[in-house]
Amino acid sequence: MLLTLTEQIMYERSGEVTDQWKKAYRLAMRVVDGRGDGIWISIFGAVWTWQGFAAGDELHLYGEITTWNGRRQMTSPVFVAEQDRGKVVPVYTGKPGQVSAAAIAAGVQEALSDVNVASCILLEQACIHEAEFSAISGVQDPVTLLRNLHTPLSVREGIAALAAARRLTVASVIRRAQQMKRRIPVPNAAIAVDRSMIGTLISRYPYPLTKDQLKAIEEIIADLRSPFPMRRLLSGDVGTGKTITFVIPAVAAYLAGAAVAIVVPNQLLVKQIAAEIREHYAEIVICEVLSGDEVGNGIVVGTTAVLTASRKTEATYDFVVTDEEHRFSVEQKQSLAGPHTNVLSATATAIPRTLALVQFGGVDLSLLKVCPVIKDIKTRVIGSNDSGRLFSFLQRVLEEGGQAAIVYPLTDSSNEDVGLAVNNAFARFEAIRPGRVGLLHGKLTTDEKIQTIAQMKLGELDLLVCTTVIEVGLTLPSLRMVVVVQPDQFGVSQLHQLRGRVARHGGPGFFFLYQTHELDDAAMARLTTLVECQDGFTLAERDADQRGYGNIDVESDDQSGNSRLLFWGVTISRHEIEAEAKNAMLY
Repeated sequence: MLLTLTEQIMYERSGEVTDQWKKAYRLAMRVVDGRGDGIWISIFGAVWTWQGFAAGDELHLYGEITTWNGRRQMTSPVFVAEQDRGKVVPVYTGKPGQVSAAAIAAGVQEALSDVNVASCILLEQACIHEAEFSAISGVQDPVTLLRNLHTPLSVREGIAALAAARRLTVASVIRRAQQMKRRIPVPNAAIAVDRSMIGTLISRYPYPLTKDQLKAIEEIIADLRSPFPMRRLLSGDVGTGKTITFVIPAVAAYLAGAAVAIVVPNQLLVKQIAAEIREHYAEIVICEVLSGDEVGNGIVVGTTAVLTASRKTEATYDFVVTDEEHRFSVEQKQSLAGPHTNVLSATATAIPRTLALVQFGGVDLSLLKVCPVIKDIKTRVIGSNDSGRLFSFLQRVLEEGGQAAIVYPLTDSSNEDVGLAVNNAFARFEAIRPGRVGLLHGKLTTDEKIQTIAQMKLGELDLLVCTTVIEVGLTLPSLRMVVVVQPDQFGVSQLHQLRGRVARHGGPGFFFLYQTHELDDAAMARLTTLVECQDGFTLAERDADQRGYGNIDVESDDQSGNSRLLFWGVTISRHEIEAEAKNAMLY
């Protein structure tokens, strides 16, 4: 679409107008089309690529025109280069911080010069024989599909190629899952767990377990007793008792003579899980492994320092639990597991069955959906206009004996990000509530973190100013309120995890999403979904449905392999996957 730029406005993160593009968070331009009608263009984030344009310039843009507040707008359109105007060209999307769309386009053009080799790689990754390619994709052969995807002769041909790519992607997900399901018996994989002691171990807890927990424990025990090495994912929504569910089988396996290791993403969780095991099973020896520690006797509980320590002593394990497994690279996880090792990957991120099939192939899945306690958490999106009311409510919660946490996206700040940094915020709140405010972020020492958490649990502090270091698994029983500053900078599952820190032992709680600048439609839709929905599994399904099941990785750049789909940028729907999974009897 040919448009003429009439005026250009830039906004800082704080929402104030500036003419310095380096400080801009959002760029707004007004353009006119061939009829003279005005259209507003909004660019979020990468505004510097547009700073060379001035009023009167003609722009060739590609994007969807929508209406908002009675005016026409186009959000984050694609700039059409001169050599592509009037042609049918593919639109590539990069990955922020990793690869640009331009780099992908250049790489594709280079690869097309050897499309025959690329077609063989496609067949290998799809786990599909060339003889069945046409029946699955509807295209004659892989070479034709690749050419139609990247150099279509018409829009219709390109759309047909994308549909074929979706069909092929769904088929590859199912084939990969079927391969993962095919396992052979391995000597020494079975651990002779005494089933009669499971009830006794469960009874050592002062409260009853949920049906979900009991079912998951039974599934894990059955895997441990079998000659097929366990490959199971334990996915629990926040507050559903994931730790208890893997601790009981870990203790049972250890009592049966197995070497057991529990690996968690940070030192705070090491201390918390080790303390929980000692509280309920005082006779069990626990070996905590942090940086520089050695592996000793007992159940090993540690961070990734376990990897280094185990290599030094050539220790091998019969049962390994990785808590929040997506935070560890594939290589890290494989270094702990031998051919006979039973591996349980646990995560507090609610992963529905279909999403698990895409991310993890045919790994067995145990789900925890039911929370043992009743919570009443109210979630609200708050703008800067209501900051005074928010602060007054915070004061009231603290005066009534509750605790609160305010989560910031940054540890330190540059001049324009002063309001987003936890260190700056701590100084402000400490001046208001001297001696009652705690500071927690990843750059503190282990002892400093442990001391702050201990002070919160003892009630010596009532306000915690922190980063997302509290996101995973941390329990603060008196925490009644959490405020997340600039929530648009976090994903849906991460925000849901932060909400899960509230009212851990039940009762009322409050979760506020404090946003200081205007959001695009997609970001506001994510926050609205959080307000409307408390269930993590439903949230994950809605989020995946909004984005499509494409480019869906677990939340770590270290992942590879099973979490990658066949085509980057090609999205498939949940219903397409579920239909094929049922046909293949994977559900």
